[in-house]
Amino acid sequence: MKASPHLARPGSRSVLSLTAACALALAACSSGSGGGTGGSSGSGTGGTSPGTGGSSSTGGATGTGGSSSSGGTGGPATGTGGSQVSGTGGSQVSGSGGTSSTGGSFSTGGQGGSSAGGHAGSTSTGTGGGGGSSTTGSGGSSGFCPSGAIFCADFEEASGVPDNNPVGTATFSDPSEYGWTFGGSTMAAMILDSGDMPYDGKQSLKVNSSSSFSIRTLAVKVPQTFWVRLYIKSATPIGMVDHNSFFAAGVDSDYSKAHFVEVSEQFNCILLNQSDSLFPTGNTCGVNTALSANQWHCMAAQFDGATGNVQVFAGTTKIIDAAGWAPAKQAFTTFSFGYFDYNEGATVWYDDVVVSASPLSCP
Repeated sequence: MKASPHLARPGSRSVLSLTAACALALAACSSGSGGGTGGSSGSGTGGTSPGTGGSSSTGGATGTGGSSSSGGTGGPATGTGGSQVSGTGGSQVSGSGGTSSTGGSFSTGGQGGSSAGGHAGSTSTGTGGGGGSSTTGSGGSSGFCPSGAIFCADFEEASGVPDNNPVGTATFSDPSEYGWTFGGSTMAAMILDSGDMPYDGKQSLKVNSSSSFSIRTLAVKVPQTFWVRLYIKSATPIGMVDHNSFFAAGVDSDYSKAHFVEVSEQFNCILLNQSDSLFPTGNTCGVNTALSANQWHCMAAQFDGATGNVQVFAGTTKIIDAAGWAPAKQAFTTFSFGYFDYNEGATVWYDDVVVSASPLSCP
């Protein structure tokens, strides 16, 4: 409802003239002679300074500008004064930032407008925005999966094989042991393990030791040329036991058809094995000597089926460099990791496994 017009008192400035003056010089009217409170809130710059209360015959309320990092500018309130009343500007309402790895920025509250002479204006309260959204890392391992990866698994699922958590799907393969499963309280070939100090997050993949020949792996679909990076730990030194394998590239997910090029252990060395063709040859080790037991190791590898090039790294050290190796010239479709138990078995763990068409390396 509009305020009723009032006659100007002799010797005093009219409300209309004061309003016009405010329109010309807003800064000069930030503390007026009768303080109404601010108008409705908006968004823009912060509120103006409080107006000064008028005399008992003409004064309005003391207007208080709304605080905030940005708010609108309220319009003047008009009328003739009664006793001094204090108006209240818009209170600051701040959005709270998001939590986790990236907090949201604060939103801004509204503000009360500047006051003009006359009756005390009604209180106008600015409204703050809500907090910004947050980005939350999952399980402590949010940065391990690079953009464009084919497959990433940190094994933080509640149960089951990795399935688009966060990227790509794996298939459990155990062709040699009837009735063995992924997970479960009995006959579990591999499990999600929280009790043996995972490399990252809360869980890792544990491949249980077998007392006889077994192929306990997870299989991922890949292009002919690909890279892999993973963290691996074994209860025995990696390389110590005669011919067993940890991960491999193959032309089929079916073990009997895959023609796997395996990253294997033999002669206390880490080497490549493709149907008993070895690289490097001989039974002595150089930089490809066995890796220590019960300790997490980062390993990275490239399998290039078009050229036969295979490179394997332990940390930042290249331990295998097979250039144009004939047994590796294959139309790879599958990457498998776990444990190929051909002789004496071992318990092996994996964490933060990544497969990509782009180069990968250990930190």
